[in-house]
Amino acid sequence: MIVATTQRAFGFVILAVVAIGFVVWFFVNLRSARKEVGSEIELAANRKDYLSDEELEGKKLNLALFSALGLLAVIAVALPLYWLAEPGRQKGAVESSQEEFIARGLDTYENGAQCVNCHGGAGVGGVANFVINDQNGQFVAQVNWTAPALNNVLYRYNEDQVRYVLNYGRPGSPMAAWGAPGGGPLTTQQIDNVIDYLWSVQLKPKQMRTQVDDFVRGIDPGLADRMLEVRKSNADVVPNGTVEAVNANRLSRADELRLGEILFNNQSLAQGSYSCARCHVEGANYGKAWEPFQRLQYGAFGPSLIGVENQSTEQQHFNLVWNGMDEGKLYFSRKQGNPQMPGFGVNRNTGLSDKGVPDLGPEGQLAPEQVWAIITWERNLSNDSTVKTPLAGTSLSPTFADVPKPAAESK
Repeated sequence: MIVATTQRAFGFVILAVVAIGFVVWFFVNLRSARKEVGSEIELAANRKDYLSDEELEGKKLNLALFSALGLLAVIAVALPLYWLAEPGRQKGAVESSQEEFIARGLDTYENGAQCVNCHGGAGVGGVANFVINDQNGQFVAQVNWTAPALNNVLYRYNEDQVRYVLNYGRPGSPMAAWGAPGGGPLTTQQIDNVIDYLWSVQLKPKQMRTQVDDFVRGIDPGLADRMLEVRKSNADVVPNGTVEAVNANRLSRADELRLGEILFNNQSLAQGSYSCARCHVEGANYGKAWEPFQRLQYGAFGPSLIGVENQSTEQQHFNLVWNGMDEGKLYFSRKQGNPQMPGFGVNRNTGLSDKGVPDLGPEGQLAPEQVWAIITWERNLSNDSTVKTPLAGTSLSPTFADVPKPAAESK
């Protein structure tokens, strides 16, 4: 597909003028020619009488000079105009190529690999049927597996991490290996085009924050108000998307436990794409959280977090959830980085625009007070007061019977 641009149209006009001029010159020259009949004396140009000096140095010379001047004027104007338009032409070429890549990615997403069947139109999330087998390959159950929304995936993962999942899939889940390196049917170019399409449907940071805030408000309006108050108090002391969020103002411990439970366990918000449970709790992806099928911990890609408070300091724990993991790096005392652990506080792709990666700003999926709440919840999973039961629908489960509610709520 050739996309029309002003520069391309200008080039075609110049080409048409040159072509028409050549055709006119050819036929005029052909018409003025005559058959060469007679002797060399009659036909040789240097033997014939020609124009007088007066005519050559008058009308004829003026015509030649003015023609040259006109051509020089055209060149003098056209070349600077073309030079001025060249950056726009280059930008237009990049944009038209990117539009083509996005269109190809959309076609693969909806028709080729049919990602839309699990992850929904425009990557809003969906549900996939999945058969669970035991370690011997025998049928155990057929479940409805929540497929996470992908319209926020490029905030918590960088492009290489997304490419890795597309290439190799998620073993033990409905997510198959689609890329050629993982034995899938798609070429490297097709995988890249799918990522191009995913970039085109990413939410804005404000939209993500509003999604989470509205979800919390639907469960506990008072908690949502207190959460936003703390966020407002952090506006001037915590630069967006920076590790300085470790110094952020925080909710009370009771509020952090309640908010942490909501954020950790939720599967209905964007099909679990903001949830920790979908990776760290077996069965959370198909409504059987903390209830593994015959010792098979499907849905638990990450390690159990029970006892994490004995493996890290609170700040180390926060830094990990805020920034995510990089492959091969050391975390806590002796844990090696897993590139599939995302960062929920920072945008993993920010600052990479010089490498051709879109930069949507430094903000990640969650605000500092929300990440701190998750940390508090996770560091209390081994306590008897923290019953490992996910939220049911939009009502808060009685998980913290022994945790006093804030004074504003107890009235």
